[in-house]
Amino acid sequence: MADDFSTKSYLVIDDFADMRAAIKGILISLGVTRIDQARNGKEAITQMQNKRYDVVLCDYNLGPGKDGQQVLEEARYSSLIGVDSIFIMITAENTREMVMGAVEYAPDSYLAKPFTKDLLRTRLGKLFERKAHLTQVNQALMAKNYSAALQALDILIATKPKNLAELLKLKAEICLTANRLDEATVILEQVLGVREVPWARLGIGRILLLKKQFDKAQDIFAQLIEQDPNLITAYDWLAKAQTAQNRFEEAEETLRTAVALSPRGIKRQQTLGDMASSNGHHEIAETAYDRAVNLAKHSVLNHPSLFAGLAKSKSANNKHAEALKVVGEIARAFPEQREAAFYAASTSALVKSHQGDKAGALAALSEAEQSLAQLSEFSLSSSHAMEMARTYARLGEQEKAAKLLHQAIANNHDEEEILTEIVQLCREASLEYDAETAIREIQRGLVKTNNEGVRLIKQGEFDAAIRLLSEAAEEMPGNRTINLNAAKAIIMKMDKQGATSGEIQTVRRYVDRVQSLAPNDWRLADVIARLRQLATKGRTDG
Repeated sequence: MADDFSTKSYLVIDDFADMRAAIKGILISLGVTRIDQARNGKEAITQMQNKRYDVVLCDYNLGPGKDGQQVLEEARYSSLIGVDSIFIMITAENTREMVMGAVEYAPDSYLAKPFTKDLLRTRLGKLFERKAHLTQVNQALMAKNYSAALQALDILIATKPKNLAELLKLKAEICLTANRLDEATVILEQVLGVREVPWARLGIGRILLLKKQFDKAQDIFAQLIEQDPNLITAYDWLAKAQTAQNRFEEAEETLRTAVALSPRGIKRQQTLGDMASSNGHHEIAETAYDRAVNLAKHSVLNHPSLFAGLAKSKSANNKHAEALKVVGEIARAFPEQREAAFYAASTSALVKSHQGDKAGALAALSEAEQSLAQLSEFSLSSSHAMEMARTYARLGEQEKAAKLLHQAIANNHDEEEILTEIVQLCREASLEYDAETAIREIQRGLVKTNNEGVRLIKQGEFDAAIRLLSEAAEEMPGNRTINLNAAKAIIMKMDKQGATSGEIQTVRRYVDRVQSLAPNDWRLADVIARLRQLATKGRTDG
């Protein structure tokens, strides 16, 4: 086992020099030679950005700035550690709030202070066994090559190792990420056939939700909560299922229960704030946003929309001066961010409108429009469009709101959560725009375009297919599906007729669009891999 310890690199994170020295001493006694140290969260993230560590030992309380949970959160969010890395949280206290708060980004293990050399050796030994041989899987995941990751996992699974359950869980998660739902179902049912495991049952519920079988999904999440009221992720998915069925009051109630159990989840607090605000429960919304803003202060998840939500809820509660103070904090919290300027202006327009300051509201609205125009097509997301549409609606600009929502539907015709949010916004703002009819019509039109493109490709009429799909992509630069289909059509032509630099450049432009809007879109890996092969072949042939 000494060899296992000595071949790996370690990062020790603690704000007390004596504790860092003590942990380093224990590691050296276990044969470890490669040890780096960090005094706080910021330093730890910098170290992990510059170097990849096999093992991170991090204290939970790190003084001012990021705590240990936020270090882990950013490390996972920014892929600074992978599935082959070990992250151990060291703590003097295992409080319920701390442990529940680790749900989104759970460490591989906890160690309570003080701990002995023997305990650390045993704990690391077990974790090394759990993470054995995952380097190749991790490399494939970092490249978002899900097929290669699954192939590497299958080789490991075939040996029936001790960590089989861990490998099957990882394989199911990758299949879900890559939208390989049938494969995920087979794995999960195989696990459940041996014994009832909450994560596997939750996975089945997620698949049913993705397949729009909302009632069945809801039943599974509700049953999981009944069996284990502390299974926080089940509440999140139950709220999604309820929202998808327009059961907004029920979804809010579910989220309220979840944040009472686990108050440190930033995204959950924001989702509750959004839902409560939409339902007209502004006091609940203000509390949720306020918690989210405070929790996010040192988090990678900090975002101007949290401040915007807090300001708008304060204004809805007739605390206009406090609301404008929060708006003022946006620029200080996010300096030199165009996105921040947009959220500050759009929120200011709403608050000033609530105050009865019509001139101030119009001036802020004009500033929001200018900020929105400065956001390029690459960074203009559906959330920006929704924010602006909501502002327009509240200020009586019905036509402008409807136009933006129509564009948002066209750009997200197959994104169920966004479409539900659009319908909810129209209901909340009493917009005359018939979102549900628009959704059906736009979906029908895009399905027709896609089907026609496929038909032309099958008949070998590549240029006609490319022309059709490219025109649609230019009309809807924010539609990921259309842009990827246009890219695939060009790739299929190049497969048959050879690659040209102009066509490769066009495909790259479509890929860049999708990457900027959704860097984790499961479809990107295949398109990028095929493009790379064509580009390499072109250089070889040339």
